[in-house]
Amino acid sequence: MASKSEIKKELKIALSEIGNIVPWFDKNYNTWIYSNPLYPVECEGKSAEEIIKKYPGYLEIFIEHRMKGKLDAINEKKTKGKGGARSGAGRPKGSTKEQTKQIRVPTDIAKWLKYPGTIAHLRMLMESYNRTKSTH
Repeated sequence: MASKSEIKKELKIALSEIGNIVPWFDKNYNTWIYSNPLYPVECEGKSAEEIIKKYPGYLEIFIEHRMKGKLDAINEKKTKGKGGARSGAGRPKGSTKEQTKQIRVPTDIAKWLKYPGTIAHLRMLMESYNRTKSTH
């Protein structure tokens, strides 16, 4: 368990790492905001002075929870922020994929279409039908 003195000591270290608390005004939300990339704690208020007073309290609660092991792992996890843009991800350049179209067919026909080779046989049937149709 973390004692109050240990929490205060960690808070002092955190505040020295952060330096000056300089809130900014967010026009979209019509409020003052402050956050720091070193700690996942955000604070908002009606004035910059209010933020400067409130932020150390928010940070102290975060530090207390961290020291007592009450934080979810996602709060401490650092990501690379690449999202879906990964080298080698997706289809190789230059490869083509056959165009498809979604249709609704009776279930017995849908099951039959899933058998291996059925699509190739249907294409041969269509070609022979088109040949006989064009000669008549």
